[in-house]
Amino acid sequence: MKRSAKFVVAAFFVFASTSSRVPAAAQQSASKPRWDVRISETRGPLRAADLTSPATGASSQVLAGPTNGSDYGYLIFSRMAGGARGPSLFTLPDEHLYLVVEGRMNIQIGTEKFVVNRYEGVWLPADIPHEVWNDDSGSEAHFEVIAPGSARDLLSMVKPAQARKVENAAQYIRRPKVPGQTELKAGLNGATFAARATGGTIQMRIDSTLPGQGGPQPHVHKFQQVYFSIEGQTAVEYGLNDFVLPKYSIAIIQPGVVHTNSNKTSAVERHITVLMPQLEDPNEPLDVEYERKGPVR
Repeated sequence: MKRSAKFVVAAFFVFASTSSRVPAAAQQSASKPRWDVRISETRGPLRAADLTSPATGASSQVLAGPTNGSDYGYLIFSRMAGGARGPSLFTLPDEHLYLVVEGRMNIQIGTEKFVVNRYEGVWLPADIPHEVWNDDSGSEAHFEVIAPGSARDLLSMVKPAQARKVENAAQYIRRPKVPGQTELKAGLNGATFAARATGGTIQMRIDSTLPGQGGPQPHVHKFQQVYFSIEGQTAVEYGLNDFVLPKYSIAIIQPGVVHTNSNKTSAVERHITVLMPQLEDPNEPLDVEYERKGPVR
């Protein structure tokens, strides 16, 4: 059923993307694995990953987290040059998700090792020892989610770990079928990597659209939703504003904000969608449609 409402959405401004590096001393502390992490200082719901420098080593950009615009967890873009390694074996008190968008990622879960290809992912519950690296000569890139974001200091959550047997570690590697262009249908074509049905509290998927297609009518959620563009261009309606989300840019849609997405180009569009958290009651609608009225008279 359609619902009408008057609403006011404050205008937003996107500043030039900058970042601040976590002090080297904090990275090299004996109690914390080394992790080259930078915090994005961009304001507003739209943030672009900084690609001005080529990947050398392993580095991560916190596009949004508890200190910069996401109250429901960390949203991270990471890159690894050929032969580079992320932080040594560690655990987190939160769920940790990876989705590879370029190259191939190697991961150790407990004592077992796996290769994760482009458009494949990993979902890990809390307290599972893991480590990632890049055995290939080419570069690798992946999108990460750490939820619910138990601490405002990301590195304080990272605990060094010893390798131990993890029962059925292969279950945490997610390889859903992402449809090719000839397989796409009208509307959103989703491939789900994580959801409550598979043990998590958030949902993460890749949504794909044909030219001229897109999501549902403008609507709202009770939860935070995130789009991260990975192929083509995603057009986003956000409150009273419209913007284009280029490749490797994120849109953070806060609870209660009217929004939708579409593909206004002549090419296939794909984006990662994250629901933070996914609703617990399967009978409760995810989308509540809104009908936009004219000016108040």
